[in-house]
Amino acid sequence: MSDPGSEVAAGLTEAERDILRKSVRDFLASAWPPDESVENAGDAAATAALWRGMARQGLTALGSGGDGTGTREILLVFEELGRAACPAPLLGAVAANLVLSRQSSNAAQALRDDIHQGKAAIALALGAFDGDPAAGGIVLHGEIARGELRFVEGAGAATHLLAFTDAPVGVACIAAGAPGVNIRPTPGLAVPPFSNIVLDGVSAVRLNTARDTLEETAAVARLACAGRALGAAQRAFDLAVEHSKVRKQFGQLIGQFQAVQHKLADCLIGLDGARLALDSAAEARDAGNADWPVFASAAVAFAGPALRDVSIETHRALGAIGYAEEHEAPRHFRRVHADLVRFGGAPRARAELADYLLGPVQ
Repeated sequence: MSDPGSEVAAGLTEAERDILRKSVRDFLASAWPPDESVENAGDAAATAALWRGMARQGLTALGSGGDGTGTREILLVFEELGRAACPAPLLGAVAANLVLSRQSSNAAQALRDDIHQGKAAIALALGAFDGDPAAGGIVLHGEIARGELRFVEGAGAATHLLAFTDAPVGVACIAAGAPGVNIRPTPGLAVPPFSNIVLDGVSAVRLNTARDTLEETAAVARLACAGRALGAAQRAFDLAVEHSKVRKQFGQLIGQFQAVQHKLADCLIGLDGARLALDSAAEARDAGNADWPVFASAAVAFAGPALRDVSIETHRALGAIGYAEEHEAPRHFRRVHADLVRFGGAPRARAELADYLLGPVQ
C-alpha cells in the first residue's frame, strides 16, 4: 500500500485552511447559534435560510472541483458542522456535486446551479452502495422508480432526492414532492430524524454514472459523516474539560481527580488519532493515490470506536448536564452515534480492510 503523502496534493495551503475553518466557524456561530439550535433543528424554514446563507459563503459548491478545494476541505467543513450541531443538507450537496460535475446534460447542470445558489437541497440515498444491507434500494424501469430507501438524511427539508441505483447502475434524481413519493420520518438518535422513503411508480431523471464514480462518492460520504462525528466529539470534549475546571465534588474540582484526568487524556488521544486518520485518507484522495479507499476504510474503522469512546467518557464527565436536552451536550452525543453507524459503520470498514489484505471470501 502506498504512502498517502507520496504525492503532493493540490489544494489549499494550511494557512488558507485555517482561514476557511475560521470563516465557517464564525458563520455558523451567527447563522446557527447554539442557544437556538434545539428549536431550529425541526424548523424547515430555519434550515432553508441557513442553506441560502451557506450558498452565499460558497459552501454549497464543495465537491465540484476547480476551486482549489478537495476532500480535506470537505472534511474540515463537516467537522465544523458537527461542532455546531448543524443539520445543513451538505452531505447531499457534496454527493450531487461529485456526480453532476461529470454530467453534461442541461438538466444535470441546472440542478447543480440550483444547489450552488441554495435553491435546491438534496437528500442522498446510496442504495446498493450504502454498505448497510438494511438501507434498501430502488429499481428503475425506464424513467420510473420503485422501491424503498431507509436511513435517508434531510429528506424532510429536501427539494430533491438523489438515489444511487444498481439496476441499472446510475443515479436517479427525483423531485421530493413528486406524486408517489412517501416520506416517513423515523425518530431515533439523529436530529432531525432520518426517513424511510417509499417510491411507488415515481417519475425520475436517470443519469448514467460509472460504478467507480458511485463507489468513490459513497466513500467520500462515509468520510464526511465521520468528520462530522469528529467535530461533535471534539466540542463535547471541550465542554467536559471546561466543566472539570469549575465543577466541585467532595470539596475538590473534579479535574483534580486522577480518574477524570486519565479519562480526558484518553479522549484527547482518541480525538487526535481520529483526526489524523481521516485527514490522511482525505489527503490520499486529493493526491490521486489509487489506494485512498483503503486509507478511508482504515480511518472509519479506527475513528468509529475511538469517537464513540470519547462521546461516552465526556458524557460521564459532564454528569447530569449530559441528559439535559436544553444543553448542547446531548446534541453532540446523538450526532456522534448517529453518524458513526452510517453506511455500515466500522464493521463494514473492517470487512473492507480484510478483503484488501486477504482477498474476498470465496
